[in-house]
Amino acid sequence: MKVYIGTCVTCNKEIYCKDGFLDGVNERGRLYCFTCSEERQQETEHNKN
Repeated sequence: MKVYIGTCVTCNKEIYCKDGFLDGVNERGRLYCFTCSEERQQETEHNKN
């Protein structure tokens, strides 16, 4: 089953819950697709150095 959850706050890609699994990342109440979440994580790691 596929249930619409919302859109990525960065790129507006639609995010769904597929068979009980969120097809994205919820960070502090904001939804991100996996691609945007990975990019945010890389930017955060880069800024720490």
